Amino acid sequence: MQGEQAVQDLLHQGNPIRHCFGCGADNHGGLRLKSFVQGDELVARWQPAEHHCSYPGYLNGGVAAALIDCHSAWTAFMADCREHNLDPAQPPEELPAGWTRVLNIEFLKAVPMNTELVVRSKAVKKGARSRTVSCSIYANGEECVRGEAVIVNARK
Repeated sequence: MQGEQAVQDLLHQGNPIRHCFGCGADNHGGLRLKSFVQGDELVARWQPAEHHCSYPGYLNGGVAAALIDCHSAWTAFMADCREHNLDPAQPPEELPAGWTRVLNIEFLKAVPMNTELVVRSKAVKKGARSRTVSCSIYANGEECVRGEAVIVNARK
């Protein structure tokens, strides 16, 4: 599974998260983020479209926040799957399901739109019902947006 297929595409067809605006594989009007396992990180490459701008040439901050939110949630989900030896293709009721309790975003510099963005994340802390994830967006090798999310597992 590592790096071969986007984690969003591994999910059972009946899983409702497939319709998420930011990362849903079945939401054709959404951002359609695709995240791949690379070691202990999740990595996505994403190209903004012109309608994702704040002002010409630069990414809207809300879109950047959605990328970090969704990518962080997938990082927590995959960490739970690894820890409990779960297959993401199982029926949704057998898998962790979560929500974002805290999302802190720091905009380090304007994010250019004329390049592919790289989103990298890692689970950095495990709580009784949550995981804290560190996540950043890079453009041309430079960190532009940094975030930290606390993702709660609603099924624990």
